[in-house]
Amino acid sequence: MTNQELYDGIANEGLSLPSAMGIFPSSNAVVFSKEFIENQLKGSNYFTLISFDEVEKDKDENEAITQEYSIKINYLDEEFDVDLFVVDVKSYDFSEFGLGNMISDEEMEIAKLQKYYLETAMYFGNDALDSFHLQLKVMQAVVEKPSVIADFMPFRLLSGKWAKVTAESEIPPAPTYLYTIHGVYDELENGEKVYWLHTHGLHRCGSVELEMLNVKSGIEQLNSALDMIVNAFIKPDYRAPENHEFNIGYDGLDITFCWKRWEDVVKDYPANIPGGYDERQPENENYEPSGVLLAVQEGITLTPEVYATTIADNPIFFISDQETERMSALAYQRFGSYKKAFKEHFDPEADGDNYWRFLVKLGFDVDHEMSKEHIWFDVYDINENNEMLAVCLNRPYAVEGLNEGDEGLYPQEMITDWLIYSPTMTFTSDNIYIID
Repeated sequence: MTNQELYDGIANEGLSLPSAMGIFPSSNAVVFSKEFIENQLKGSNYFTLISFDEVEKDKDENEAITQEYSIKINYLDEEFDVDLFVVDVKSYDFSEFGLGNMISDEEMEIAKLQKYYLETAMYFGNDALDSFHLQLKVMQAVVEKPSVIADFMPFRLLSGKWAKVTAESEIPPAPTYLYTIHGVYDELENGEKVYWLHTHGLHRCGSVELEMLNVKSGIEQLNSALDMIVNAFIKPDYRAPENHEFNIGYDGLDITFCWKRWEDVVKDYPANIPGGYDERQPENENYEPSGVLLAVQEGITLTPEVYATTIADNPIFFISDQETERMSALAYQRFGSYKKAFKEHFDPEADGDNYWRFLVKLGFDVDHEMSKEHIWFDVYDINENNEMLAVCLNRPYAVEGLNEGDEGLYPQEMITDWLIYSPTMTFTSDNIYIID
């Protein structure tokens, strides 16, 4: 297929790549026989196994693949075809992968000692996040105690403990697990750095990859903006077509972007910058369909850097109702772990090197086009009724009678997210399992 055909297929037919992931056991006692795999899948409470068929191995197929199966599954009233492969671990090179969350040295060593791992491949269905969650559930149904998960789309390793907790939950993981943002830079003769931010993993969600080119300032702010945009593009209903304006937030004025094919934009930049024309040759992976993001102001396209100051000044970012509900449900479900950590570690008298900071995001009903405004608070106490004594950290836009610095008592039901800053790391509802 030509790139033109790929762009058209993505836009008009939902063309996507299959999602490929692998799961590594935590014990060589796991024997990947046909009977074992089929029985594990049949016994799962996550989904319904419709069919299970062994596939005859092709003589020209990768020699590391020792078994292959084709299965059909029903999940959330949708049918999925999934390919399973039992693969020899000796063919595996962990050094090519980044880390998606905290993986202990012990988990890594255990994974390397396994004889075989299970690889899965499937096309996502109507909802990419639910499909990703299903793929985790399929793998964990077979390997109940994994050491490491390998996600081949963004080339990222994930903790087996995280995978188990996530697969066993009815709430999907954060959308950020579907992709990575890579930042590449070159240093110019004057010492200035020029960055290229680009995603990996969106093709399996039925979207072009996204990128920002020739960025010289505001890199942290634009990385945050790219995260917000990508989270929207994961869902077809929120995905903007090429050359169409879309808003990601508001600070008195709309924060507006559009995207154009790299083929239509790259000629306007120096050829030798990261992501420039020199890297866009047919033999290079950067030749594939990708959209370059541009700021739009009064109908004129500009570098995204024009929004760096705006994004640094705490604007309102637009988050879909579905994602807000997912975040709120997970934060609420795991509030017990948050409270337990608070009771064990919060000490208002601790010095900076030993201080644990506990934050919550609360949702307030407002008379505005938004149904709720979400505001961060510092927590200083949690009573037996799970009410939180907390101080407002942000300047509210539309909540009457609430100001930055105000203290109040708030119920658990208002929580839409939370964070814990320990002296060594940040804990969220996604990774609180580390403490537990």
